[in-house]
Amino acid sequence: MQAKVNQSLGRVSTKCAVFLGVALIAVQAGAQVVLQDQNSTALIDPTSQLGMFHWDINGANQLRQQWFWYGVGNNPVASIDTIGAPIINIITPNEARIGYANVGFSVSVDYLLTGGSPVGPTLNADIQESIRIQNTSANPLAFHFYQYSYFNLNGASQDTVQLGQNLHGLFNEASQGNPGNNLTETVVTPGANEGEVAPLGATLAKLNGGGPVTLGPPFFGGPLGPGAVTWALQWDFNIAPGATAIISKDKYLSLTNPVPEPSALALVGVGLVGLAARKRRSKV
Repeated sequence: MQAKVNQSLGRVSTKCAVFLGVALIAVQAGAQVVLQDQNSTALIDPTSQLGMFHWDINGANQLRQQWFWYGVGNNPVASIDTIGAPIINIITPNEARIGYANVGFSVSVDYLLTGGSPVGPTLNADIQESIRIQNTSANPLAFHFYQYSYFNLNGASQDTVQLGQNLHGLFNEASQGNPGNNLTETVVTPGANEGEVAPLGATLAKLNGGGPVTLGPPFFGGPLGPGAVTWALQWDFNIAPGATAIISKDKYLSLTNPVPEPSALALVGVGLVGLAARKRRSKV
């Protein structure tokens, strides 16, 4: 009887261990959000300033860091992961929503990744982002929202970046690239109040400097490069009690495919065969 009890307890312990192991893996995996579609994968760490740290096409990563900071009034600026624990909603394999909330406001970011074909002379992928900032307090909310971006196309650190402005002087576009490789970000609505392009490290130090932040001088909207270059945008809102501010943006990557097309490979093969035949004839 005791032996049967021990066997039963052993089976229960084994099942518990397996369950706990699976649960632990789930917790560890849950700290990283994975988006995947066609030729593209994006990785997001919602628990640190790393934010979205990976966006690849055909496995080649083009992004080092893209994340968001905020400030209330003239208070110090901080990254949105400090607002509270992330609330993660995986909607589909290529769409996720990450939210944060405290007693006065909430911020959520909705990502939608659209990949392209893994073959062709040009490879492309797209990420739409919708950002929602809600004032959950009974008072007006003076809110500053920042986006920081560090892309390194093909890992070459040879990019040139320029910001674009609309007719109202608001920043509504970022363009980054090197020969054959390009990134564009279009701000659908609303345009950003401030923006800057800077050498790697300068803007990040400003955002983490411990005080209120206004982007711009001594930096400007570019063009700046070629080199390791970053760019950032700033939106300034005055949100009424219970109201919401929404930012809508779109990022588009276009890269030259380093792998020749099958037809091109076939032509190379034919050429090699012809060359070998010519050599044989010469020897004869």
